[in-house]
Parts: sequence; C-alpha cells; structure tokens
Amino acid sequence: MHRAKSWLALIDNGQYQQSWQQADSLFKQTMPQSNWSKALKQVRVPLGKVVLRKNLSLMNYDSLPGTPDGEYVIIQFQSQFMNKDHAVETVSLSKRSGQWQPIGYFIN
Repeated sequence: MHRAKSWLALIDNGQYQQSWQQADSLFKQTMPQSNWSKALKQVRVPLGKVVLRKNLSLMNYDSLPGTPDGEYVIIQFQSQFMNKDHAVETVSLSKRSGQWQPIGYFIN
C-alpha cells in the first residue's frame, strides 16, 4: 500500500517528527514523540540505508489487540538494509480517522 511506503520513506530519511505527526491518534497516545524518535535512532539508524524493500504480505482485520473495532491492515515488507541483509518490516494501519494512518511499526 502506497501510504505505508510513503510513511516508511519519512523514517528512511530521518524525518521522525513528520512520521509521528502522520500517525494515527492511537499511535500517538501510546508512543510519545520523544520516545518514537529515540526508538528509531536506537533501532532503525544502525541498519543504514534501505537497499531494497518489496511487498511481502497484506492482511485486513476488523480489530487488533488493544484497539477498537474498525478497519485495519497489516503490511509486511521484505527489506534489505546496508547493515542487515534480511529484515521484515511490519506496518499496521488504521482507517479510524477516515484515511489510512500508521498505528504500528516493527522490524525483525
């Protein structure tokens, strides 16, 4: 989904404040902006630049743990970074606000 990739591009470019601002209010309530920037600097920065990112899976849900019922999608990307050859990035999106907004991001 284009929305997830454009949001990841903000993170790739170190635009952590903008990525936080574009996230859903659920995300903002559980992840203060200062914690978000700190977490990305600790986890994402050491991986280096993105070499490759391709769609791996997309799954739709009516609810997720700890969230109200609604429209959700979880997208996984197979990613390669300068300092990590094989990674899976997972982005969760919610349509609670009327448009798709990120509510979660994980790298394995």
